[in-house]
Amino acid sequence: MNQLKTSLALAEKYSAFYTGGQIQINSDGKRLFCECGKEIKVIDLQSGKATQSIGEAEEEDITRFILTGDDEYLILATQNQLFRQWKWKEEKSLVKTWRSVHNAPVTTLALDPTDTLLASGSADFTIKVWDITRGYYTHNFKGHTGVIRLTTFHPSSQRLQLVSGAEDYTVRIWDLTSSSCVISSQCHASLVTSVAFTDGGDTMYRNLITHFEIKVNLLFFHLLFFFQSLNIASAGKDKVVCVWKTDKWKVFKTIPVLETIMAVFVPLEFPSLIDDDDDPRFVIVTSKGEVRVINAKSGKNEYSNNCRLSEADTDSDNADSYITQAVYSSDINGIVLTTYDQNIVLLSKDFTSEKQLCGHLDEILSVHFMGEGDTHVAVATNTDLLKVFRRDTWECQMLQGHDDIITTLDVCGNFIISGAKDSTIRVWQLASDTGFVTCLAVGQGHTQAVQAVALSRASTRPVFIVSGGVDMTLKLWMFPAEADVIPMATLRVSATEHGHDKDINCLAVAPNDKIIASGSQDKTAKVWAVNDGLHSLTLLAVLRGHRRGIWAIKFSPVDQIVATSSGDGLIKLWNLSDFSCVRTFEGHDSSVLSIIFITNGKQMLSSGSDGLLKLWQIKTSECMKTLDGHEAKVWTVSGTRNEDFFISGGADSTLVLWKDVTEEEEAEKQEQAQKLVLQEQVLSNLIADKKYVRALGLAISLNKPFRALAVLKEVMKQDDGEKQLERLVCKLRMDQIGSLLKFCVEWNTNSRNYFPAQQVLSLVLRNFLPQDLIKLPGIQSIVEGFSVYTERHLQRLDNLLIDAHFADYCHSCMKHSS
Repeated sequence: MNQLKTSLALAEKYSAFYTGGQIQINSDGKRLFCECGKEIKVIDLQSGKATQSIGEAEEEDITRFILTGDDEYLILATQNQLFRQWKWKEEKSLVKTWRSVHNAPVTTLALDPTDTLLASGSADFTIKVWDITRGYYTHNFKGHTGVIRLTTFHPSSQRLQLVSGAEDYTVRIWDLTSSSCVISSQCHASLVTSVAFTDGGDTMYRNLITHFEIKVNLLFFHLLFFFQSLNIASAGKDKVVCVWKTDKWKVFKTIPVLETIMAVFVPLEFPSLIDDDDDPRFVIVTSKGEVRVINAKSGKNEYSNNCRLSEADTDSDNADSYITQAVYSSDINGIVLTTYDQNIVLLSKDFTSEKQLCGHLDEILSVHFMGEGDTHVAVATNTDLLKVFRRDTWECQMLQGHDDIITTLDVCGNFIISGAKDSTIRVWQLASDTGFVTCLAVGQGHTQAVQAVALSRASTRPVFIVSGGVDMTLKLWMFPAEADVIPMATLRVSATEHGHDKDINCLAVAPNDKIIASGSQDKTAKVWAVNDGLHSLTLLAVLRGHRRGIWAIKFSPVDQIVATSSGDGLIKLWNLSDFSCVRTFEGHDSSVLSIIFITNGKQMLSSGSDGLLKLWQIKTSECMKTLDGHEAKVWTVSGTRNEDFFISGGADSTLVLWKDVTEEEEAEKQEQAQKLVLQEQVLSNLIADKKYVRALGLAISLNKPFRALAVLKEVMKQDDGEKQLERLVCKLRMDQIGSLLKFCVEWNTNSRNYFPAQQVLSLVLRNFLPQDLIKLPGIQSIVEGFSVYTERHLQRLDNLLIDAHFADYCHSCMKHSS
């Protein structure tokens, strides 16, 4: 596109919809409710998009929420100890609010089978049961000596019983009829966090919504269990499942699983996974991300599948706490998992990953459009996972491969090159037909973190890769040939050069693939020639002029120009013929972190630590537009091939999609100009036809004060101008009177036009009641505007009158003397 861009409008934002709290699936299995700070986000599981936000007006974070069984209401418990009941569907209205009466935040909620009783457990060691229909609490249970972590009603509405578990390692059964504790059992040697009932206590377990979370280094999980001939099962941090008989509330069997369990349940069906026999089985999800089918009779592991997205780090606090929640839904016949880095994974009934949702982006370090038609967006987000989003649905593929944080990306066509802190680079390819991304090759050779990578540009399939990083070296890699990618290829280093005296922050390859530019923390940029055969690099020039480290470097697509941006807040253009600085752009208040050439090299788009994007006109060095869409530093910005959309990301964990609206704005301006010409012509015709009422009304609607003044002057030129003006003013509506008085304030500032203004003011005051005029918007400012200049006009008339009396006196004296 050769047309200069003058305006970019914010088209879409993608930010967090999940921040590590509770999740829940609604009854039809189509929507996922995710806790996100002060609000609940409703996610469409089919598209992966956040369709609603509930609870935006909450003053403090939500500590717990629960969805009623009829799928109508959402009940929130907030940190300021309030309950709020929302009708969450189309109306999204707040039904009622009431106080929790607890002395500490609510930590768990449960609804009885009839959705009329709500049990709330709190950090004050008490449990309260609420009648949510009538709006008061019916029971206050005390007895636990630790924070309540679990409350579950008996699935039979005939048995008003409540099971609770707390950090005192006990399970308590409460009878609501007698308001007493039926039994207190310490069957677990650690935190009890989960119980599940059979349906009626005999044959088949009720489908309960479960959730699991890790907070303050404590593992909490809820249990779903579909198991024949059992009544109740409880689980704890001690890695065992206790099976109870509800007739005497005693444990008759303990099943060790020898893993930290995040979820336990019996599946409805597992074709082809296990043998077809009558042995009871249950499924466990471990905190390390493994799903297993366990034979309850023999205790053997019959099937397992690792659903972990990133590799375990034995030195990390998250090594044994990868899965934070697991929810089973019979409607989708699958499991929904959440990870410690706030991603959501949907597992199918055979425990394979069916869909991945990125709940939180963390700090965005690099972003690029890719694919035919720029259908996908590749993102590096301060994790070891490469994230590739579909632009239409924002569905995400989270790809494992690197062992540490991915710091940099570059894209050419369907190929991605990534560099990470694990000192490796990887080549990925997006399949045009399926949209899936696979890793083609890996390169090992750097001794420290890779911070910059770039692909050759001359052909659709790159020829070489250049990389640099903390080890201050530049490496040239041969891009894998098509025959080398199955199995995964190993990239070969063809050249290595000591590039800079400090970290290499950025790299760029010229459009003809013959020159490479590098920028470093040592405040210099260097230009290198790629020798034939790709066996060495030759230093052509060192570009000095920046006062701080260089963060971004780019070649112009058409001119022999290279652009650099630095921590000193400047952008510089360098001539590749003599390597002189030809232009400097000033405008950012802090470091300029990213730059790209657009509009065939005539403009630049930059982003900085000030959270702003700036659009520059290269020929005039003018900043044409400043875009404010981020709340923190903007690390990266990229554009589509036809430059109709741009995307930026930064430290505020938000991707912002910008749209080029230059053509739309120009078309709108032309349309407005044509419309104005037509209206001006209509106005002139009305004045010529002496249709003053319509003419004045049109001038007021067009907000043309001096066209309105022309209408009034034409009226006042008539023989009975004052009477016609009075009739004209009386025919106006009150809103038009208000607009006309505002025009009069403007006319009153000029001594040549004050008379029509004063005439209109006089007619308005004579013909309209004060109680009607005082209701006009801005009447106070109108009166103040009139009073200042009116006093001046009156003073001038007084002076004129004095002068007239003096003239009469002189004339009288002259007559007597003659």
